Amino acid sequence: MSMLPAPSSGARGSHVSRLAPPGSLTKRIREGSVDLESGLDAKKSRMEEPGASVTNLAKSMSKSMMNIADKAKPAAGRVGTAGRVGIAAGGSKPKVSVTRPGADRRQTTTALNDRTNSSKSRPGLAREKSSSVRGPAGAEKPAGKAASSKRPAWDLKGRLEDMERMFDHTNRRVEDLETEKQTLQTDVEVKKEVVVQSSEEIRTLRSNIERSEQELENLRRSLRDKEEQFNEETVRLKRQLEDEQYTKSSLERRLKGLEDELSSKQTEVAGLKNSVAELSSSRAGVEASLSGAKTELEAARTQILALKTESERKSEEIKTSLAAQEEMQAKLRWEESERRKLHNLVQELKGNIRVFCRMRPLLGEEKDGVDEIRHVNIQGEKTLELIKTVDSANESIAGGLNKNMKYDFEFDRVFGPTSSQADVFAEISQLVQSALDGYNVCVFAYGQTGSGKTFTMEGGPAIEDDESECGMIPRTIRQIFEVQEKLKEKCWQYKLQASFLEIYNEEIRDLLTSDTNHKCEIKMSDSKGTDLHVTNLKSEEVTSESQIASMIRRARKNRAQAKTLCNERSSRSHSVFMLRIEGHNTATKETCCGTLNLVDLAGSERIKDSGSEGMRLTEAQAINKSLSNLGNVIMALAQKNSHVPYRNSKLTHLLQNCLGGNTKTLMYVNISPKEECFSETLKSLRFATKVNQCNIG
Repeated sequence: MSMLPAPSSGARGSHVSRLAPPGSLTKRIREGSVDLESGLDAKKSRMEEPGASVTNLAKSMSKSMMNIADKAKPAAGRVGTAGRVGIAAGGSKPKVSVTRPGADRRQTTTALNDRTNSSKSRPGLAREKSSSVRGPAGAEKPAGKAASSKRPAWDLKGRLEDMERMFDHTNRRVEDLETEKQTLQTDVEVKKEVVVQSSEEIRTLRSNIERSEQELENLRRSLRDKEEQFNEETVRLKRQLEDEQYTKSSLERRLKGLEDELSSKQTEVAGLKNSVAELSSSRAGVEASLSGAKTELEAARTQILALKTESERKSEEIKTSLAAQEEMQAKLRWEESERRKLHNLVQELKGNIRVFCRMRPLLGEEKDGVDEIRHVNIQGEKTLELIKTVDSANESIAGGLNKNMKYDFEFDRVFGPTSSQADVFAEISQLVQSALDGYNVCVFAYGQTGSGKTFTMEGGPAIEDDESECGMIPRTIRQIFEVQEKLKEKCWQYKLQASFLEIYNEEIRDLLTSDTNHKCEIKMSDSKGTDLHVTNLKSEEVTSESQIASMIRRARKNRAQAKTLCNERSSRSHSVFMLRIEGHNTATKETCCGTLNLVDLAGSERIKDSGSEGMRLTEAQAINKSLSNLGNVIMALAQKNSHVPYRNSKLTHLLQNCLGGNTKTLMYVNISPKEECFSETLKSLRFATKVNQCNIG
C-alpha cells in the first residue's frame, strides 16, 4: 500500500496563515468560532440558503478525507521503512535492478505535489490580498483605534454596521474556504490516483522482487548443484587420471617385458632357423627311417593280430581259472571248518588241561659261588628230576628222613633255564588258534614268589625295545593279528575287546583305570546261561600291537606290588588279562566267539620265610587261600564231584568258565633255581602233577 508524500517546507510556505499579523488589534479568526451575534446571524443565513447543507456535507467529506490522508501517512512511512529494511537486509544477496520503476514513481509524485502546491498557493494569496485591502476599507477608523474602542450599547447603527462588515468578511471567508475545499478535493482525487498507481507499482515491484529472489534462490541452488557436480567430476577425473597413470605404468612395464621377450624370441627364432636347417638336412634320414618303420609296423600289426588271438584264448583260460579258484575258495572254506574241528579234536586228545613246567635261570647275585643248578635235573622235554642232598654236618639229625632223595615228575612240556620266550610261546600258539576258532582258552602261571611268573606272562620291563623279552600276552596278540590277516582271504573278520583286572585281597580292581573307588563285581550275563561278566570293568577295542604294550604299562603301574624277604618286587594280587574275540564270515555267515584269559597268579609263600607282617601278612593269607581254593576246584573236577566250589574265592569264580566244559586250559608251573627254595619247588611240582592228572570236558 502506498502513502502520500509529505509536503515539503516550500509547499507549506505557500499557504496563507490564518493567524492575525503580529501587532494587529484584530481578533484572530478561528474556523467555526465567532462571536455570539455573528454566529447566530451566520446560522440563520446558512439555514436560509439552499446550498448550506451541501456546504456542510462537503466540509465533513473534506475533513474525513484529510483524516484518511493523515492516517495513511504513518502506514506509508512504515511501508517505506519496511522496503528500506528489506533492501538493507538483502544487501548480501545479489543486487536486483529496480531503479526504473522507482524513478518513474518519484517523478509522478513530484509532478502531482507541484500541481497541488500551486493550486493551494493561489487562493491563499487572493485571501491575503482581500483581507489586506478590505480591512482598511471597511473600517472608518484606523485599525488600532477600532480595536481599542468599543461602540457603546446605545450606538445600534454603528454596531449594525460592524455586524454587516463582519458578516461580509465571514461570507468572503466562507467563499475562500469553499474554494480551498474544492482545491483540496481535487488534490485528494489526484493523491488517490497517485496512491492507486503507487500501490500497483508496489505490488508489481514486490512480485518482481519475489520473482527475482526466487530466481536468485534457483541460481544459488543451481550454483550449488553445479559446484557439487564439478567436485564429483573433479574427483572422478582425478581417479580416472590415477587409473590412467597406473595403466600407463603397467603398460610401460609390460612393454619393457615384451621388449625383453621380443629380444629373447628373436634369439630363439635365430636358433630355430639353425634347427630348421639341421632338421632339413636330417629329413632325408628320417624319411629313410620312416620307410623302415612302416615295414616294421606292418610286421607289428601281424604280431598284434596274433597276440589278440592269444589274448582271447588266455581270457577263456582265466575265466576257467576263476571258476576253478572260486571252487577252491569254497573248498578252502570247507577245509577251514574241518580244520577247526580237527584242531579242536587234537587239542582235546592232548587234554583240556595241560601243564608246562618252566625253571628260570639264576640272576645277579644268585650266580655267586654257584656253577650249576644241582638239585633240578631236566632229563627230557617232558620229564625232570628233583634231587634232595643232605650235608655231612646234618646227617645225624633224623638220619632216616634226611638222606638223599629223588623226585621224578612228568609234564606235557618242560622248559629249562636256557629256553627263550619264543620257545615257550610256540607250545601255546595252538591254544591261541583255538581261541580264534571260538573256544574259551585259559593260560595261567602258578608258582612260588620270585619264580618268574610275571616275566613269563607279560615279559620284561623293556618289551617295547627288546622283542625277545615279550611275554605270552603281547605274543598272543601278535599271533592273533597275523592269523586275522591270513583269514581275511577266507572272508573272516574279527573284533577284539581287551580288559585287565586284578584280584587283591578278594576284591576285583580294574587295572586300566586309576580310580580306586571303582567297584567291580562278578555277575551272570544271563539268568539261564553260564556266562559271567564283571560289572564296571573297562573294555577297550584292540586294533594294534602297540595298544597292548600301552595297556601292560598302565596295568603294571596300577597293580599291587611290594617288597618281601623272598622277592624284591613281589606281586600281591592275581592279574587277569581277558581278550574277547568275535569272528564273522561274510561268505558263509558263520560266527564264532571265544575268550582268551591269561592269568598271572600271585606267588605262594611261606610266611616265616617272607617275613610278612601287617598289610603284607593279610595279602599273603589272601593269596594262599585263593590258591588253596584253586587246588580244591581242580581236585573236585578231577574226581567228577557233583559240586565244584567255584564261589569259595573270587579267582575260581572268575575262572569258572575256563576250568570246565570245552575250555582249553594250560598251566605254567614256574619253579625257582635256588636250592634254598627246595620245599616250595617240591610243593609246586606236586600241585602241578595233580592238575596234570585231571581230565575235564
